[in-house]
Amino acid sequence: MRKAIVHIDGNNFYASCEQMIDPSLIGKRLVILSNNDGCIIARSAEARKIGIPMGIPYFKLKNKLNQLNIKVRSSNYALYGDISNRLMQLLKRNCEELEIYSIDEAFGTIKRPKDKYLYQWGKDLRSLVYQNIGIAISIGIGETKILSKISNHIAKKIETNSGIFDIGVVDNKDNYLNQIKVDKVWGVGRKMSTWLKKSGVTNARELRDISSKQIKEKYGIVGLRIKNELKGNLCIPIKETSSDRKEICVSRSFGYPIDNLQELNQAIGKYILIASSKLRENKQLTSAITVFIATSNHTKDYFKSELTEKLNIPTSDSRVLLKESLTLTKKIFRPYRNLVKAGIILHKLQSSQYKQNIIFPKQNIQEELNIERLNNLIDNINQRNGKNILGWGSSTIEESWKPRREKLSYLKITDIEYLPTVSAN
Repeated sequence: MRKAIVHIDGNNFYASCEQMIDPSLIGKRLVILSNNDGCIIARSAEARKIGIPMGIPYFKLKNKLNQLNIKVRSSNYALYGDISNRLMQLLKRNCEELEIYSIDEAFGTIKRPKDKYLYQWGKDLRSLVYQNIGIAISIGIGETKILSKISNHIAKKIETNSGIFDIGVVDNKDNYLNQIKVDKVWGVGRKMSTWLKKSGVTNARELRDISSKQIKEKYGIVGLRIKNELKGNLCIPIKETSSDRKEICVSRSFGYPIDNLQELNQAIGKYILIASSKLRENKQLTSAITVFIATSNHTKDYFKSELTEKLNIPTSDSRVLLKESLTLTKKIFRPYRNLVKAGIILHKLQSSQYKQNIIFPKQNIQEELNIERLNNLIDNINQRNGKNILGWGSSTIEESWKPRREKLSYLKITDIEYLPTVSAN
């Protein structure tokens, strides 16, 4: 029996997570702000309906949001990551294969039953997710990844579909493909979309029926894959294990401009601890590190600087990375510059399974093992009890520079300190 490809994603994911931990927000107009409470990055369905735009700076809409009684929340990525992990674990148990595509969406495979209909399976999965996690999902089903993405779009667009649509079993497939504009087809970028429209292709059905020779001459195998996926021929397989990261970047905007090296060192130190923990989690090592800083690009004396250092020995040791990053920070820092953003990039990553040793190491094998155990111990304690429980000296000074999060949800499910205390007589 041929397998179907399913595309599953969380509806208005960030807003749904906020509503899950605070039921008073359910059914209310809600927007989520970016880091430092800067721009609107997510909206509930109710906020979408009245036309609240994405990407607009919060200060420009603050008065309007207050007048319309629209609720506002600061982004809570620890919460969203935790809910995402729960969702993906549940999906893995209910799909034969699963490829995690982003924080709120995944592709999976499922065998079609004898009657080919998977609506009941989708209905059961939606109920299971809502009962166990408290968020709504949409499910698109098709014979390929692109068709499943289109199905998911239709599932959200047509309310009578109850969040589920299977384009693989409908008789009037062309009717639905005609409704999908060509720039909404997964894999079609801005340049390809412009060229297709100039060639008279405006929707998914016309893209499916375009001449193979014509699209191959312009976009090669990539264009042919999209065309064939729309025809129902699987060209983009499910990848259960994602490829290793090429680089890790951690950057933040500050709550207020900083102009002294002490606070900048603290920020860079924090970012290094986050990045090195991710390295160890991914079982990777880094061979190079970049530190960058910048002032606001709206100021007359705009300043931006970065510096990269190659490492002789690939590592994930927080101590080594802290030392190198703070050295770079000192070199690029300029006094009397009001810095609003800084960050670090770890690149030239490689697997920790194939670490190359040097002939004359400065420390013996036992010392290396002790350092590795220390880093892993810190990671485990922070993962269980909160990411700031244990740290290093360079990142323990006052954190008044941290990004503004004035609208952060008061309920937390990712911090042990916020667990309710229950007493029994």
